[in-house]
Amino acid sequence: MDKHNKDQQKQVLDKDVLEMLAEAHEPLPLTLEATARMRGNLMSKIREQKALDEQNLKIVRGDDNDWIEALPGAKIKVLRGDISVPNSLLSYLVRLEPGFKMEGHGHPFDEETLMLEGDLNLGDINLVAGDFHFAAMGAKHGAVSTVNGCLAYMRGALPV
Repeated sequence: MDKHNKDQQKQVLDKDVLEMLAEAHEPLPLTLEATARMRGNLMSKIREQKALDEQNLKIVRGDDNDWIEALPGAKIKVLRGDISVPNSLLSYLVRLEPGFKMEGHGHPFDEETLMLEGDLNLGDINLVAGDFHFAAMGAKHGAVSTVNGCLAYMRGALPV
């Protein structure tokens, strides 16, 4: 199956449908060839990651993996930094669902926002795709909301 067909399959079958189909089939033993191919693919990925680590490089893929629900209607994907450390400096993507709202907040670090998709309101400030917003450390802005949802790249601390 080529990449185009795999992408079409992802769009046609929802995850729950795929899970039901998988559960409906009897498990089959893998051939030695299939096992070797799977092992080879896995080892190749490990070697690629090791090479990146040795060069101090990191890649975060743009797929739907590793998103964290921060609040109802708000997901984040940490690109760089340690989310387990409170008020730490992070680079992350934020995806807000249409109609999302939360109270305004301050900033323990400078915060940069680059809008990638949709709309975002920060109090009286209205942002759309392509806009950049900077909030200096200690600055506060009004309520956060979106009408149509948004995707943005942010560098700063997570709002608390």
